[in-house]
Amino acid sequence: KKFKTAKEEAGGHLSLESAVAKALAQSPRLQAFRSAVSSAAGERRQAGARQNPEVSFSKQNFAAGSAYKVLSPGQNVYGVSQLVEIGGKIGAREEVADKGLEIANLDHQAAALDLIRDVTVAYAEAVAADEFVRLAAEQKTLAQEVLATVSTRVDAAAAPQIQKSRADVERHSASVAFDNAKRSRDIAYKYLASILGEETDGFTLDGKALFVIAKPEDPAVADVLKGGPDLRRQASLQDQAKARLHLEKSNAIPDPRIDAGLTRIPSANGQALMIGVALPIPVLNANRGNIQRAQSDVLRTEQESRQVELLLGSELTRASQQLENAYLQATTLKSNILPSAQKVFSIAREGYGLGRFPYLEVLD
Repeated sequence: KKFKTAKEEAGGHLSLESAVAKALAQSPRLQAFRSAVSSAAGERRQAGARQNPEVSFSKQNFAAGSAYKVLSPGQNVYGVSQLVEIGGKIGAREEVADKGLEIANLDHQAAALDLIRDVTVAYAEAVAADEFVRLAAEQKTLAQEVLATVSTRVDAAAAPQIQKSRADVERHSASVAFDNAKRSRDIAYKYLASILGEETDGFTLDGKALFVIAKPEDPAVADVLKGGPDLRRQASLQDQAKARLHLEKSNAIPDPRIDAGLTRIPSANGQALMIGVALPIPVLNANRGNIQRAQSDVLRTEQESRQVELLLGSELTRASQQLENAYLQATTLKSNILPSAQKVFSIAREGYGLGRFPYLEVLD
């Protein structure tokens, strides 16, 4: 599917869903993991390949003396040799490669989830930056209105000159905060564009859905973790380590080599078949070192899996608590603190204009 560029979005708006889709389609980060999957698939294909046969030719006694030729005339030997892998080596290699392909796919899934997380966070931060600009603009407008009110009272000799100076300082501070908010928004937009793989940040965001406050569900930690790619990857690593152990034990079994050939004696116009079998004797190398290493890897992956499970469980619990805290804060701000603050400010500013409250009340 060909995704539109940010500027081609309908109405000039970029939704979170569209941002995620763009990142998944365009991100070079995922391309590397797709290549790793293709590499693992090639390794799996090669794991099932058998040894190639060997063809040989030799000419015997072609430069021997005449007396020797009488006893053993010249011979042409044509042969075929085949190494036969036994002990389940091919199946063990295929099992190792199967798990490698499975791990590569899980790595790709994890990378995609990480990218979705990063895009979501960057999108939310960009929407928040828009809100900070809006709030800073409101604050600047309020500071200008307060300065006008204070100026009116100072000009009427109803308030000291220092109050006008302080109000002017607040106006300048609000103006600086507004400029800073716009620069922060530009940075947030550029960062989001870089994650999406866009060359420019010429888009506007549609973040209405982010302002819907919904009570978060309490996740079942064990079920969430089992469904994710991280623990599944650890399980595949354990299975692969066991498959490697099986492979190393299989490699300790010597493979026979079968030879078959045809001997021709031109001088006698005769020929004969020949066959032979060669079997290595595992007295110097029984692959014990590789078997020991594979056994240690099995134990290591089991411990690492346990550690990853504990770590992910802790992180998920902490993230759930942070989400719950954010929900409570947002609910309290929206329902209680913000309405009260707006009411108090309106009363204080109106009362100051009538001379009922001191300027410090308005400033506070």
